[in-house]
Amino acid sequence: MKKTDFKEEEKKLSQTIEIIDLLLKEERDDLNKLIDNFVGRIEDLWRETDIRKVHIRNLIDSLEKPYFARIDFQDDYDNQNRVVYIGKNGINQDANIVVTDWRAPISSLYYDSNIGKCSYEAPDGDITGDLKLKRQFDIDGGRLIDYFDVDLVANDDLLQKYLNSNNDSRLKNIVSTIQKEQNDVIRKKLGNNIIVQGVAGSGKTTVALHRIAYLIYNYIDSIKQNQHLVIGPNPLFLKYTQSVLPELDVSGVRQNTYEEFAKKYIGEDINVNSSENKIVNNINGKKVSDIDKFKCSIKYQQMLELFLKIYFNSVTSKPLMLGDFEVLSKRIITDIFQSTSGGYSNNLNSRIENTIDRICDYIEKHKSSISSKYSYYSYQVFKTAETDEEKNKLRSKFSKERNEINRNCRTTLRKYFNKSKVDATKLYKLFINTIEDFDIFNYENLDTLKSATLKNTKRKCYDYEDLAALIYIESVISPKREFEQIRHVTIDEAQDLGEFNFYSLQQALPRATFSIYGDLAQSIYDYRSIDDWKEVNKVMFNDSADIIKFNKSYRTTAEIMNAADDVAESINLDRSDLVVRHGPNIELSSFDNTKNIPSYIVEKIYEYKKNGYKTIAVISKTDDLSKDINDDLRKIGLEIPNISIEDDLNDEKFSICTISNFLAKGLEFDAVIINNANENIYSSEDVLDMKLLYVAITRALHELDVTYSGPLTKPLRKQLAKKKM
Repeated sequence: MKKTDFKEEEKKLSQTIEIIDLLLKEERDDLNKLIDNFVGRIEDLWRETDIRKVHIRNLIDSLEKPYFARIDFQDDYDNQNRVVYIGKNGINQDANIVVTDWRAPISSLYYDSNIGKCSYEAPDGDITGDLKLKRQFDIDGGRLIDYFDVDLVANDDLLQKYLNSNNDSRLKNIVSTIQKEQNDVIRKKLGNNIIVQGVAGSGKTTVALHRIAYLIYNYIDSIKQNQHLVIGPNPLFLKYTQSVLPELDVSGVRQNTYEEFAKKYIGEDINVNSSENKIVNNINGKKVSDIDKFKCSIKYQQMLELFLKIYFNSVTSKPLMLGDFEVLSKRIITDIFQSTSGGYSNNLNSRIENTIDRICDYIEKHKSSISSKYSYYSYQVFKTAETDEEKNKLRSKFSKERNEINRNCRTTLRKYFNKSKVDATKLYKLFINTIEDFDIFNYENLDTLKSATLKNTKRKCYDYEDLAALIYIESVISPKREFEQIRHVTIDEAQDLGEFNFYSLQQALPRATFSIYGDLAQSIYDYRSIDDWKEVNKVMFNDSADIIKFNKSYRTTAEIMNAADDVAESINLDRSDLVVRHGPNIELSSFDNTKNIPSYIVEKIYEYKKNGYKTIAVISKTDDLSKDINDDLRKIGLEIPNISIEDDLNDEKFSICTISNFLAKGLEFDAVIINNANENIYSSEDVLDMKLLYVAITRALHELDVTYSGPLTKPLRKQLAKKKM
């Protein structure tokens, strides 16, 4: 680093901050004028002030660190050298770009290209040229600390500094340290469906959120922010991730768990049974049958589809009658109903409305013939009347029926089709009641499935595994226009969903493309979830999506990831490609009695706090074990929260906590203590146990301590052997 260059960069930084100060003053003045002088609806004022406040917040953030990189690019077209400073937020003064947004096309050169000949994709086509300089800045509090030219630095110093930092904000934006394979995914076009299989710590969640920010920035004229939807595994996870989006200049993106989405889409007041008992029973090896797996399979969807086809055919199973007079035959009604299939309105309720309109038109065109037949019919009936009272009743009846024919029988048609306009839960109950008629796969546990599901439906309760069927039925009989506006869906921790769950989302969101992120090694809901991403690709995209692998783990140190890889390898999964970041060796702490573990954990937590770690988790295999260790810690003087699914980990009071394994999935902590990893609790013979252990190990950023009493789980014995060498 040359002193002259450092001085020049300091000067540039100072000038940039002065410009930001000026823009900040202008924005604040404009906001005050807007509030003082606004004329119109108060809602419009709120909307406009919110936009201005976002601009102001971004400028305030930029004062601390206006940019993180610089590239010098010589364009082949005009041979001019462009000096581009890249930041988290773009900054413009009048018509001049002061700082280029990281999402802008030219910024991809920083992430993807080496010094020399290169190109980037712009809206008007590829731009070629020479990358002359690629510089990374370390800026803190508006002061230049250091910079690195990547052609002179062998490793990414900025990335190493980021990875070595302690975890205060839990999940961070990574705009300054995005790696090439991550950038490739982030910048995929909106029309691309992608599936990312990533090892623990490979940045799946942060990439997912940065991709949303990138799409919003680059498709701002065609897609609104609320046309993006994030599907996450549980409320705890969504609260954990949602703090990042505002930092990326994103607001208004919808975020739901699959269960929340199902309730909103179905639109009925239903109760969904907690899945906690099932996951706990599954973890404890008490899975009774494969009913849940079957309900989330595409086979179940195919059985339901057959039922719906037959139900649709039953809609026109009778002729249209006025009393005893046949207005139209079953064949004519069926032909008209069948003619409404296909196109945008290919759903039951829309087809019924369309059929009613078409039949009314048909009656209008054939009214003369129908009226003539009715006159003959009514005359024949009238002749049979013997008393004046009977004749008067018939005259009144015939008058009403003639009026109905003159109105094209619209009221009668509504009554005819009314029985077929049912809601999703009633139709699902009818399917379950008659499920034997649609058992095309000879499913061996059908009787148990039927009785258990009907027992639930009588109480208006449904299992998580019923939701795919309910969403699918609703999408067939009455799709929601609101959800058809969604254009892009991000699914995180997607390995927890089954084939039918994915299929139902695609049916409910027909205009959306999908970005799907997960890790099969962390598939702890295996009693219902997928086994292979190829299944998802086939079911959703007819094998047309890109399946991308993230094999590099950035989260943990090499020492921690080696232990995790030993566990993955024990269940025939691949080892990760390590980012070489070293830390302390993992601790394997043996105890003769489990009663001695709590006091050790207390000592270890105080040691970690003394070392400056901000987030520390004690992870237990189940929630019961987590509650037990939490009680033990409290009895000896350490009161920390035990995390529940509704908690918000962005709250500092949860920075040191006890947590169950399945809730810890997707989270990260500076230091992790695993509570009792003996062979009986984490059995090396049980694939699920090994996945749970893998999850627990890979939550740690910097340090990991594994406690155990009795025999240590077998895969970690390799670590014991290494310590003895």
